[in-house]
Amino acid sequence: MHAMGIFNGADLRQLSRLRLQQVFGKAGETYYNFARAIDNRAVEPHWIRKSVGCERTFEEDSSNPTVLLTELYRLVLELVERLKKKEFKGRTLTLKVKFYNFTQITRSRTVPHMLLKKDDILPVAKALLREVDYTERPVRLLGVQVSNIDDTPHRPQWIQLELPFKKESPFEELRSYF
Repeated sequence: MHAMGIFNGADLRQLSRLRLQQVFGKAGETYYNFARAIDNRAVEPHWIRKSVGCERTFEEDSSNPTVLLTELYRLVLELVERLKKKEFKGRTLTLKVKFYNFTQITRSRTVPHMLLKKDDILPVAKALLREVDYTERPVRLLGVQVSNIDDTPHRPQWIQLELPFKKESPFEELRSYF
């Protein structure tokens, strides 16, 4: 395509269907259509959800711990409802913090149990928020997300088997043949 002067979709769109078919064969028709946003293939909506979360942008940026903790509590309640609705279970909680200047950080913690209820999630969320210094940078947005779905099948534990060995040497049997 580069040899033909095609470097982007706009360049591709300049060529006729016939020319693209001459150069690329059957694929020429596909390129022609794609350059015009035509794609009649069926949409395959099969995907596995990897996380469930929610976030909220504040009307006013805040460095007030009471405001941030209150909002965090509300987010956790909303997250719990979404987890129930989606029947989602995960072991990692991520806190997203966007500051007044649009810089953003995340903090995550993985726990040994599934995060399903407020009493499971809120203590972890509070601990993650304590790791964030927002005294100099007011917060514009908070978000919480559960991920790290435990969808691995439970494998049986290994069992140590004992194999009995004959007291006599395995060569004893062979000697009888000679």
